[in-house]
Amino acid sequence: MNRPVRLLFTTAEPHPTFRSDVKVLFGKYLPRNGVTSDLLGVTEVPVDQTPEWGGGQRLLRYGSSKFKLMLADVLQMLSLFRLCFKGYDALVVRDKPILGVIGLMAARLAGIHFVSWVSFPLPEAYLRLARLKDGSVGPARRLYTWLRGTLGYHLLYRVQVRRADWVFAQSDTMVVKLREKGMNHDRVCPVPMGVDMENLPPAIDPLPPELVGRRLGVYLGTLDRYREPEILVDTALRVSKIYPDFRLMIIGEADEPSDKGWLKAYAVEKGATDWVYLTGRVNQAVGLGLARHAEVGLSPFLRSELLEDASPTKAVEYLALNVPVVCNDQPDQAKVINESDGGWCVPLTPESFADAVVECLRSPEQSKAMATKGHGYVRDHRSYDKLGHYVAQHFSDLVGQDRPRRAILKRG
Repeated sequence: MNRPVRLLFTTAEPHPTFRSDVKVLFGKYLPRNGVTSDLLGVTEVPVDQTPEWGGGQRLLRYGSSKFKLMLADVLQMLSLFRLCFKGYDALVVRDKPILGVIGLMAARLAGIHFVSWVSFPLPEAYLRLARLKDGSVGPARRLYTWLRGTLGYHLLYRVQVRRADWVFAQSDTMVVKLREKGMNHDRVCPVPMGVDMENLPPAIDPLPPELVGRRLGVYLGTLDRYREPEILVDTALRVSKIYPDFRLMIIGEADEPSDKGWLKAYAVEKGATDWVYLTGRVNQAVGLGLARHAEVGLSPFLRSELLEDASPTKAVEYLALNVPVVCNDQPDQAKVINESDGGWCVPLTPESFADAVVECLRSPEQSKAMATKGHGYVRDHRSYDKLGHYVAQHFSDLVGQDRPRRAILKRG
């Protein structure tokens, strides 16, 4: 780092957020590398009750309802016309397709760098919701989501990322898609999801009695039905035909209220309750502590328009815990497994997943060697210590350049 870098950072998530690429990267590791970030955002709890923000100052506005949160977010973005003149080196806007354009204008007027951080295709998510024909979206909401998606698509891909001084994207695949959707420059780099290697919890001791003496697999993540989590139950049933003492820990719950408890009912219907152990939602330390006991980690990740350019955390978390992985060919996690030799990348079917799990259980020495390779790969390429240095260097290089001219349409 040539000199300290001071950022103004605004993100779509209310504070506090569980997102590690916000909380851990910006709040813990970037400050170690000389990059501080004052957080501009909204909160669903009174500001004086929110936790401290490790990256710098909290510039928060409280909203007690969904509508008030939206209004607070608009007011916060308008305040950028004042805050951008407070001596910051750059403004970073994360996942704000529409309101982010306010940030672009404010940064240009103040003569500071504008950075767009794209971690999820929000416009496409709104457009997908508008196209649903299952009766779950009424006419008024359908119109709202279509307008928000259409406007957001244009403003994000044709304005923000084209005119940004730098763009951070979620994955290599997302970089390609950004170019396909209008980004016509090379001021971009991927920042995949990582793991805080300093904060990995110890193994849970003692294990729950239902798990003692069993050969364990693990799935750690969400269980919403659109992700088709029933593959986990079907896989466990197939593995049990070869290893009756196998049990798959399924750690997590659905986010959608209507989906909660569905997978447990499916396991009962399939007669799989002896081979799956559903914990429900637990805190991260408990989940990772249980996962340490597993011989294999499962990471089925449905490929779709919205998820194709994601950076799944499960595979890197398993490898960080020295657990080999069975996953499918979603681009980012396939890259991790293929480059690290930390497991098996197979088709997304119960048959293929079960065959790979059986191979892992049958060859413990080979599986242990894979886990060791995978752990080293995550330490060197996907730890937030490494990612923090990588991102900080990009910020340092950016602010070392001449400040942008005060022109709204500069670049593109």
